[in-house]
Amino acid sequence: METARRRMRAGVIGTGRLGREHARVYASLDDVASLSLYDRDAARVSAVASEHGARTCASVGELLDGCDVVSICTPATHHHATAIEAFARGVHVLVEKPIASDVKSAREMIATAASRGCILQVGHIERFNGAFEAVRALVKRPLFIESHRLATFSPRGIDVSVVQDLMIHDIDLILTILKGDAVADLKASGAGVLTGAPDIVNARIEFEGGCVANITASRISREPLRKIRFFEQHRYVSADLRQKTVEAFEKVEDAPGEGSVLDPARLIRRIAVTVDQTEPLRKEIVSFLGAVHGREAPPVTGAEGLEALKVAERILGSISNNRRLR
Repeated sequence: METARRRMRAGVIGTGRLGREHARVYASLDDVASLSLYDRDAARVSAVASEHGARTCASVGELLDGCDVVSICTPATHHHATAIEAFARGVHVLVEKPIASDVKSAREMIATAASRGCILQVGHIERFNGAFEAVRALVKRPLFIESHRLATFSPRGIDVSVVQDLMIHDIDLILTILKGDAVADLKASGAGVLTGAPDIVNARIEFEGGCVANITASRISREPLRKIRFFEQHRYVSADLRQKTVEAFEKVEDAPGEGSVLDPARLIRRIAVTVDQTEPLRKEIVSFLGAVHGREAPPVTGAEGLEALKVAERILGSISNNRRLR
């Protein structure tokens, strides 16, 4: 007879826009026995707690003492200290992206989680977007990737640059598709328009396997946009991550040979694509709890979060070098 899984005591640290959504999902799951919340803003955390039947805590330590799992939804500059405190108590962590504000902190988080036997999952939520899941099933060996991630300005996330705040999503997706392919060269340019850090950035990344990725991210745009396109031999795939839609086309096998009168409509065919519309955050949190129950590697490991952050830091380094050369 199958043994019933133990229900988890969950917590959320930081109840801003993202933390509020984490709290909502935890409160809806049968796997969760109780929900505790902490935020320095007492009025905000009380409002979220009332909405979801959760308890509020006076400190991070109080929350961690009553939890098995926790989502860290604070600014990135606080991820390291909060995660280390959680691991010291044996609490498993789902930390919002980026994993940390710098590579050194990320490495310490990964090492501490391993030494304490704790699960560390990084909140690269686009991995759970049905459009990207469909892309992963279609794209095999891309030669060129182009992504645009544009957002309207918000004070949220300005403790880091647009590279760590927004572009890191697409960095992670590209590294996932090109798993194991190392960066051969990288060039980037960017500008800080409304903050002291880059607010709009373009990066061109060349991989050793031959693929080139052109990535643009902005947090000062008038209209939001989240699109990524993949070009490979005889196939093109475009995903709108915001709308959760995918378009895909490929060359037909019996296309007319060279020298024939070419009708473009006869050269390509549309690939039927089914996109899962399930909420990505719900899938992410369910996967996290599943990893904790099974004591197995989560879908987005700390090591993968670190790799995305390392590329982000290289992009920022390239921008800094360009400025010094002017």
